[in-house]
Amino acid sequence: MLGAAAVGGWATTAVQRRIAEPHPLPRPTAWPLLDDASRLNPTPIKGVVFGAESPEATATRFTPLLQRIAAGQEPALAVSGTRHSMGGQSLLRDGWVLDSLPMNAVAVDADGKTMRVGAGTTWQQVIAALNARGLAPAVMQSNNDFTVGGSISVNCHGWQTNSPPIATTVRRLRVLAADGTIVSCDASENAELFGLVLGGYGLFGVLLEAELAVVPNVVYEPAFTALPTREYAATFADLVYARASVEMAYGRLRVDPDQFLEQAIIGTYVPQPDSKGRVLPLPEMAVDGVARTIFRGSAGSGSGKARRWWLEREVGPWLAKPISRNVLLNEPAALFGNRTAETTDILHEYFVPQARLWDFVAQVKTIVPREEGDLLNVTVRDVRRDSRSTLAYARDDMFGLVMLFVQERTVVAEERMQRMTRSLIDAVLDVGGTFYLPYRPHATAAQLRRAYPAWDAAMAAKRRLDPAGVFQNELYRRYGNA
Repeated sequence: MLGAAAVGGWATTAVQRRIAEPHPLPRPTAWPLLDDASRLNPTPIKGVVFGAESPEATATRFTPLLQRIAAGQEPALAVSGTRHSMGGQSLLRDGWVLDSLPMNAVAVDADGKTMRVGAGTTWQQVIAALNARGLAPAVMQSNNDFTVGGSISVNCHGWQTNSPPIATTVRRLRVLAADGTIVSCDASENAELFGLVLGGYGLFGVLLEAELAVVPNVVYEPAFTALPTREYAATFADLVYARASVEMAYGRLRVDPDQFLEQAIIGTYVPQPDSKGRVLPLPEMAVDGVARTIFRGSAGSGSGKARRWWLEREVGPWLAKPISRNVLLNEPAALFGNRTAETTDILHEYFVPQARLWDFVAQVKTIVPREEGDLLNVTVRDVRRDSRSTLAYARDDMFGLVMLFVQERTVVAEERMQRMTRSLIDAVLDVGGTFYLPYRPHATAAQLRRAYPAWDAAMAAKRRLDPAGVFQNELYRRYGNA
């Protein structure tokens, strides 16, 4: 959700170099304390338990623990991958945490255009396996260091155009239920569980394995268009919806104080003829020190944000080169992450009906400066209607606005962020939109129910399917019975 999307697609297309070692995956911190990507959730836990490579081995390993939890002999269990959520969705105070990373088997059916992967498989591992066969993920977010299980559990979306979230690419799931049985589910078999697990944040079982659709890899020609933000929806329709050849696209909004959120850039990616399905090089991806310095140097600096905008608008298109779908996606978010001790990066995301984009942005223009928010980046995504997941955030065709803030790691800053978040949620609800649940749990219970009208029904299903509360996390403790 960061990486190329945060700096600009030109950074990825322009700078491709091999690095000596892949970026290391986050590993659990010293027990009994774990945190997530927010660096604001140091959480005491009972311990970490690890999955196994096969679903059957994982079920055998965990069934005795699940039985003890159900009998009240052990605390509940949360499921985690690389813990890129920001509000305790993969943590549980004084509980067990299942680390899914060993669950990383990958099997590709090139003829059937599907793959079967363990829930702990990272997209970096997936892309490597698919790329060797001339294939690529159908839908994933814009970075490679999340797990497939985590992506399904938050029902992620990405740069793919005319596409609903990842739920629509899921063919079948295997889930470890609270009683220790392995349940297969899809849109017709055990359909209720299927819809709950898609975007269900690990509350309805341990996602063991997923079968997903894949597409041919391809080389893209990038193009970039600058425009006023108030013209974004109409221009995007002309550039993308009127041209069936555009397969990936994103937008960026200007964030410096001079013309705050008033200008935009749209990047589009069109396949080169005869490049579809070719086996293409996949170097380890990195952005050089200059690109990171420019991006991080804009934190807390109006002039730094203005400089970055000028570079993206004027220099970026000149530097952009053809790039394959897999290379575009094969970049870790951590490469541009905040490494300072005093501040942290916090993501928000709001889903806005396309016709109301400027109405929402106009309110953001007032709310963020009023609350002294340091808005580092806004990326705009095309998110089509999702009819599969119970807790759908895109119940209509939407633009997703991914906002990256820099926040001090203090109580005062957290209180300010909560006020701003609630104001932004009110603003998006007022235009018929929703907000995303993987981030800080600052919404009120009333706001959550307005954004997710199926929430109470999902929680009722949770109590029916998991009456002993075997699967929990901090999101559930915050809102499950609120």
